[in-house]
Amino acid sequence: MSKLVVISGPSGVGKGTIVSHLKEMYQEKNEKLYLSISCTTRNIREGEIDKVHYYFISEEEFKEKIKNNDFLEYNQYGTGKYYGTPKSTVINYLNDGYDVILEIDINGYKQIKENYPDCIGIFIMPPNEKELYKRLKNRNTETEEVIKTRLETAKYEIENKDIYDYIIVNKNNQSEHSAEEIYNIMHR
Repeated sequence: MSKLVVISGPSGVGKGTIVSHLKEMYQEKNEKLYLSISCTTRNIREGEIDKVHYYFISEEEFKEKIKNNDFLEYNQYGTGKYYGTPKSTVINYLNDGYDVILEIDINGYKQIKENYPDCIGIFIMPPNEKELYKRLKNRNTETEEVIKTRLETAKYEIENKDIYDYIIVNKNNQSEHSAEEIYNIMHR
């Protein structure tokens, strides 16, 4: 039976790296996995590819999709940019026997859990706040002001982590281990 899995955690905690390792594990075992690609109104970052990392769309297009009920969940993040999960794509993959992973924030998870109570919620924790700051700073993609906003958001997310089914601490250089933990959760 296909599983819908939500992976959340503060920006900079390593969700993307963990999910990449998880994808490799599925490929090695010839299992079906779809990593949901979100729509966003934020600017594309260096190294990102449209329709691979995100669907980069205008705010106008995003709001039109909201009106048409095209999202499984959506949110306007602390930076003012919108993020949303295309509903029909996720449902199609689940119906085709794929496990589907959504990498979304806590507000998106709440929306998903309300409509899909059987989904599995996994929260990724940083080892500590100092390490999270260091990871965000080393990205070299945000201003100090944006980093501060992300850290404030992280505090809220961490305070509410107990709404998730599982909590995993992503320690330094252990993202492969975190991916294994998630794989094992998904195959229970």
